[in-house]
Amino acid sequence: MKILITAGGTSEPIDDVRKITNTSTGSLGLAIGNAFLENHRDVIEKIYYLHGEKAAYPVDELVTPVKIGGTMDLLWEMERILESEKIDAVVHAMAVSDYMVDEVTTKRALLNGERSPFVSDTKISSKIDDLVICLTRTPKVINTIKKISPDTRLVGFKLLSSVPHEELMRVAQGVMDANDCEFVLANDLSEIGDGKHKGYLLHRDGSYDTMETKQEIAEMIAKRLTE
Repeated sequence: MKILITAGGTSEPIDDVRKITNTSTGSLGLAIGNAFLENHRDVIEKIYYLHGEKAAYPVDELVTPVKIGGTMDLLWEMERILESEKIDAVVHAMAVSDYMVDEVTTKRALLNGERSPFVSDTKISSKIDDLVICLTRTPKVINTIKKISPDTRLVGFKLLSSVPHEELMRVAQGVMDANDCEFVLANDLSEIGDGKHKGYLLHRDGSYDTMETKQEIAEMIAKRLTE
């Protein structure tokens, strides 16, 4: 099998030194990659590991790490791999930004109808008092996977916070339906912490596996994809 895993978070540039990012460490993606290598090595030919700039990756001869910057970088690398090779499964665990920088300007320039005084690849001065960052929506990377490679098995992820279990599973089902996933890992932020990481791996038939730790989640995803 050839597996593609995404992990960590994207970083959207504001200028050539500042970025908008998130708190994802990529630890779950790392655990999933290691679960494939430790428990299913005999069926793994290659793992493409697309990871955020500060996320660790499995160091192994079967792993090809690809460092990712922003969402458009992720989309380009994803398309490149899916179009050039037969990928059996994608585990899309990366925390992808919903927004990226469209324009950096000032409140004064906006009020006066002036063009942005900044160029994105230069450092913006720290002396500006009315800086305005205009954002635009990023493309939904998960939505492109099955369009490029319909036979690839896809695991999506959904994290909510302090919602009833029924709502969590309903939203996870929506992710599955919208993106043609084989599985969706649903979890609630209120059930994560102090060594615990409860997760529910939703199947297409509506059934789901329940796991109590990050390691159990990683092992279950690897198991289901190699069955």
